[in-house]
Amino acid sequence: MAGEDGHDHINDAALVAKVSEPLLSQACQRINFRWGKLHVTGKAYRAVVRALNDSRIDIFEADGAEHTLDPDAEASYIGNPESMIIQPHLNAHIAFNQRVLVHEATHAAQDDQLNGEWVWSLDDEATAYIAEWLFVIYSSPNPKHLISNPDPDDPIEVIALEIARALADHPGASPDAAAMRRLGDAIFKDPTYSVRMALHPWTRDDGVTDPDFP
Repeated sequence: MAGEDGHDHINDAALVAKVSEPLLSQACQRINFRWGKLHVTGKAYRAVVRALNDSRIDIFEADGAEHTLDPDAEASYIGNPESMIIQPHLNAHIAFNQRVLVHEATHAAQDDQLNGEWVWSLDDEATAYIAEWLFVIYSSPNPKHLISNPDPDDPIEVIALEIARALADHPGASPDAAAMRRLGDAIFKDPTYSVRMALHPWTRDDGVTDPDFP
């Protein structure tokens, strides 16, 4: 069955199930915060799962040829065409990998919600980092002993966790603007992002194809 974009790829059910498990978890469904026009909620992640299930967002394992992924990355979301690429045999039961899947699914939710909007690229990354740390907080039986800890030498992770702690258990709240600026500065200074952010400071999300049936 070809979609509106002309492709006829049907997602592998096992890959969809692997990625969907953390997104449908109680912890992920508790995520609920706003930044600008973006509203990151459990419903947003359910929409991503549905799009994966309907093959409106493609999912592939990296093969080093057509579907590539940086060796140090576990997963990535690509907005055009809408695709998620994961490492072969990714273990979705490892807390770090669950964080990564929530992070990349947040990019998919951004793409879905902000169709046609020009978005500050630093905000795209900042909100994805905040979402992954809210997931960690809500997944941890004891918030003082997280299931996955930030790298103390990585200011992105440290600041994102700080913001997530301030947002936790305040549904619909927005991050402190000054803290978001600090997180944006940390992202911009990180060599992983600095060149891309300098060359493409704005991102125009192009949406995710609507489902055939509401």
